[in-house]
Amino acid sequence: MDQTKDNIEYLDYRMRLDDVNGITFDIDEKIVVNSKTPIKIIFKAEKEYPSRTLFRFVIPYGWEPINLKNEFCSIDSSVKGKIKATKFLLMVVYILHEPMSIGDTIEFNYNKLKKVNTAGDVAYFDKVYFALDVKLPKEKVFNRIGLKRISMISEKTSFFLIKIPTIYLGKPTDVEIVALDKFGNRDYHFNGEVEIQGDSCLEFPNKATLRNGYVLIEQALKFKEEIQPNSKISRLLRYNMGFTLYPVSSEILSNIGKLYVSNRKLTGTSNPIVWDEDISSQVYWGDIHIHTREFSDGMGTGADAFNYAKNVVLHDFAALGDHLNQRSNTFMEGRKEISYPYNKTIWESLIDLCHEWTDKKFTAIPAYEWSGRNYYVTNATKTKSPYESISDKVMLFPLESAKDAPLVDYSSKEGCFQHQLYDALKDEVCAIISHTPISYVMGTSWTEVNDNMENVVEIYSSHGSSESMKGNYRPLVNNKEKGSVIWALNNGFRLGFIGGGDDHYSHPGCPVRQYKMKNLVPILRYKPGIAAIFSDQLDSKNLIQSLNQRKCYATTGERMWLKIKIDSALMGQTIEVHKSPVIIVTVCGTNKLESVELLKNGNVVAIRVPTKDRVKFAFEDTDLKKSDIAYFYARATQFDGERGWTSPIWVTCN
Repeated sequence: MDQTKDNIEYLDYRMRLDDVNGITFDIDEKIVVNSKTPIKIIFKAEKEYPSRTLFRFVIPYGWEPINLKNEFCSIDSSVKGKIKATKFLLMVVYILHEPMSIGDTIEFNYNKLKKVNTAGDVAYFDKVYFALDVKLPKEKVFNRIGLKRISMISEKTSFFLIKIPTIYLGKPTDVEIVALDKFGNRDYHFNGEVEIQGDSCLEFPNKATLRNGYVLIEQALKFKEEIQPNSKISRLLRYNMGFTLYPVSSEILSNIGKLYVSNRKLTGTSNPIVWDEDISSQVYWGDIHIHTREFSDGMGTGADAFNYAKNVVLHDFAALGDHLNQRSNTFMEGRKEISYPYNKTIWESLIDLCHEWTDKKFTAIPAYEWSGRNYYVTNATKTKSPYESISDKVMLFPLESAKDAPLVDYSSKEGCFQHQLYDALKDEVCAIISHTPISYVMGTSWTEVNDNMENVVEIYSSHGSSESMKGNYRPLVNNKEKGSVIWALNNGFRLGFIGGGDDHYSHPGCPVRQYKMKNLVPILRYKPGIAAIFSDQLDSKNLIQSLNQRKCYATTGERMWLKIKIDSALMGQTIEVHKSPVIIVTVCGTNKLESVELLKNGNVVAIRVPTKDRVKFAFEDTDLKKSDIAYFYARATQFDGERGWTSPIWVTCN
């Protein structure tokens, strides 16, 4: 949906591009990210303008914010006036102090001396733009009289991303390779051959040729021989003790493999592919928590986000979890400080976008974010909220039925409490997922959560990890004692785990940390996470069903293989045992593993320190007594700092 078309309710400008000529944009058609790009916009009046007329210059989102100091930005005019900053980082205003005559000029210069890498770090799918707006003294909104669209393109290739299916289902499968620059943008100018190597258990082609930074090699990968039987539990218990070095199970050398790609000094490693007789479904990867400028407070359009997920980082699914009640932000231009909730037109435009990007290899899921806050409660009800905090939650809906989904406005009297959200969605097929539950400002009030409707929690995002309050990995900026995932689990909630991004740059699942991006939201401090979902089919309905069955796991962005098993139960399930349970953990990272931990009821009960990138071990819990109820999950950490979490298994001993 293009919300810039005369939408004066939402924006403070309207398009009037046919009204005025005499505007020169001195800028290239294509700009390389991270470049020292100067801008010059010259306006030459072809009619008279009165004193107090405002001229507003706009630069693209994602670029270095306007700074009127140190000659970084300047305005020169033949008419006396004053330069004025705005609340938006991408706009500057020149106010006329005297009338402007035909032939008078105003010239805006940005990075004229080429001292700063101005062009941001994001190569967008849609074009970005420079603009010139004008507002006469008695007018209420600006008129956009000039617009220059340009393409953002990547730097040269820095590494390769290789995607292969996580689960091998007995038939030859595809290999995909994409060339990325150091910021995670696809290098569409890379055309060349790569060499392919791999683990000895795999058969694969030795070479491949990329065109436009990508290659799909169909049905090119398979395992060499029949699947080997599972290792005996007695052996896994005997050799895998504590921090002692131990032999790697022959099973995980023959039944788990990876590919390695190179072109001179450029390299890349694939995710693991696993041949496992316990797994009959596929693992699909994606991000269900993405923000855009089109629908709320991000940068980039919905097409930017879906294109990046689908064609750059090769996700299987993605969802735009934009705020349902749109709001202003300083790195977008011209937004009014008003309540602007979704209506059916906006929602249906998002659904249409999901249809447009969905095919057999990629699923775009309709979603929105319900962003509860105590101040919304106070504003809407004129009373103080009884809760410490009210959660942010992402709602996912099946594509075929999303059109009639309730749109619950969290800034309204009818929708500012969690229970109102549950009431509105109780008869809907959907998934409800709390994000950053440990956050003080936007965390989860677990005492108000409906545990029949929330089955999954976002344990990690670009904000950080909400796993634990004590010794937390990648902590959030603000934390509350009763918000962590472990606190919720210890208080009876049964939650599967996913990772997410809360991406605001239309780069969901970016494989590099985005801390250098311009106009950075300061609380988004880490690399975006990713969700792994076990599903029989790649479509929104089945993915949502699998989430609600907790058939999922979380990582900080790496497509590592994680498995936990107790008898016949796998992650997300519940099992009843009649003797000491034996928990079997299998992990294969995308890099060398630093440690793999097994947690019981929030406490580490076993640690293994592998010598390579993979490990399989068993742990017998002899402390579990009759009538005890416990949950177990595994946590893997790589030497590169990346981490993954299995969803728990719940055990009852009778």
